[in-house]
Order: sequence, then C-alpha cells, then structure tokens
Amino acid sequence: MGVAQEALELARGGAQTGEFVFRVSDVQEYAAQDQDECLDPASTPVFIPGSTPAGEKPFEVATVVRLGVSMPYVPAVPYVVALGLCQFLRAQDEGFGICWPYDICYKDQVVASIKATAGYQEGMFAVVSVAADSEALYSVFDVADNMELLANRVSELVVQSVSVWEQQVKRARSFAGPIALILSDYFDMVPLLGQQVNKVYPSGNVALTARFGGIDVWGHAILVDQDGKEILVSEEEASVVPAV
Repeated sequence: MGVAQEALELARGGAQTGEFVFRVSDVQEYAAQDQDECLDPASTPVFIPGSTPAGEKPFEVATVVRLGVSMPYVPAVPYVVALGLCQFLRAQDEGFGICWPYDICYKDQVVASIKATAGYQEGMFAVVSVAADSEALYSVFDVADNMELLANRVSELVVQSVSVWEQQVKRARSFAGPIALILSDYFDMVPLLGQQVNKVYPSGNVALTARFGGIDVWGHAILVDQDGKEILVSEEEASVVPAV
C-alpha cells in the first residue's frame, strides 16, 4: 500500500490535520502523527515494508488536511501546496519554481511532485502527497539526512499553506474559480510563463509549439499560437515543457 493510500485510510478512520505517513527509498515506510501531539509508545513511528515503483521519487510524505472550504475550492489544494512549498524554497534559493500545474522544479529539473486526493469522512478532507528528491531538499530544510524530520517539516508546510489559503477563502466575497485567490502569486513562481513551450500528450507526441501565455482560474494552461489564438490545456490532456 502506498503512502497516499495509507493516509487516506487514516483520514477515513478519523485522522486529523497534520497526521502523515512517509516512505524513504524502496524499503522503508513510516507512519507518524503531528509532532505537536504527545505520542504513546504504541503510536510511535515504525518501519513498514514498502516498495517504490520505477520512476517514483525516493522520498514521499502524505499528509491529512481537514478542509474548511466548500467543495468548489477543493481542486485548488495541490496548487496551493505547490505555491506554499515553492515560496519557502525560493526564499532560500531562487532557482526553484513551479512547473505547471504543480510540480516543483529546480533549474528546469523536476525535484518534487504534488498530488491531492479529496474525500469525505466527518467533513471534507484532502490527502496531500509530496514525492521528492530528498537530496534537493535537505539543505533547504536544514535537516541534514534526517528523513523523519524532513517529512515533518514538509508536512507542516503543507498544513500551513492550506491554512493560510483557507483564511483567504473565508475573506473572499464571491467564488471566482478554484485558484483565483492565489493566481497572481502563482504566476510569479512559474518560470516558463511567456516562453515558447511544447504541448505534449501522455503518449509523448508533441501537439504544438506555442507561447505559454498564462493560467486561468480553473488551472488550465493558456497557450497562444502564432496567430494569437488562445488554446486551453488541462493537466489531464497534456503537459507543457520547454520547446527545444
């Protein structure tokens, strides 16, 4: 069972915001609660055999977040976490950025991938998983090679990012789209905006080359072709990569 699935089971069992599960490399998996809680010996993190499918990052942490927003806002969660994580990383090193829709890149190389799965059990919740190249995060989070501490720091940042956004949502007068409230800050973190990019289908085929003109309030990438026509791209349809 992957860490995201295990965290989903925890959430369905009543786990609260900040509880997380994490995996290291291809042979170790941990379960942990928010470090602010007092743990009894029975709930101390333990080793659980796990496996990492080919192509996955060697470090992954999945965090439970109980949501205080209405359903229409839920699709924004991975964008919100990507923004919060990238803002933190970029404060340490400006080489970090967001690769649309919500991967974290460092100098054009993806170093972390974010996914969110929503559910309902005693209220709305999301399980946010961050799969990353731990080497790229060690120095930024100042945790040496302590994987458990890294997982805790990343999990705390996930919770903090969602909490700040929820406060923005509560102050908003109307719903303008899932990511409308963070769009301006999100733009600042996407290095490919304004650049020539390829729209690439999951098969690997390049559909077109165009200018990356922006992102709409629903999270679609907006590509602008040579005739000025705008083309919307959803994350399910294709990826957007630098044109070679």
